[in-house]
Amino acid sequence: TMYLYLLILLQLLSSAGASESGIVGGKIAKPHSRPYMVSLQHRGRHVCGGMLIRKDFVLTSAHCLMNAYPLTVVLGAHNLTEEEKKSRQERKVSHYHRHPLHQNITQFSYDIMLLKLEKTNSPCS
Repeated sequence: TMYLYLLILLQLLSSAGASESGIVGGKIAKPHSRPYMVSLQHRGRHVCGGMLIRKDFVLTSAHCLMNAYPLTVVLGAHNLTEEEKKSRQERKVSHYHRHPLHQNITQFSYDIMLLKLEKTNSPCS
């Protein structure tokens, strides 16, 4: 019976966290204070985040490519629902470099990917 109680408790805990979405207890970042953060988008919809590690490379998760090809990298956007014409830049991806041992979305081992941008970005303000 102890095993059954533990199983029920684990189920309740896992389902409680699954219903929440977004960041809890966080603070809104100062606009454009994180110029290295990017949005990876497919057909205009955000699918993943990434980090600009060089002017022409983005580091992200390999699973971001599942059912979302091709990706567009959006830089300089503080709020994805606003246009922000002065700072927003969109870049196409010229090469997708997934870890060679990454298998699929159900296994997160080797879940890393580099994206080579077609065009280097200019500094975001």
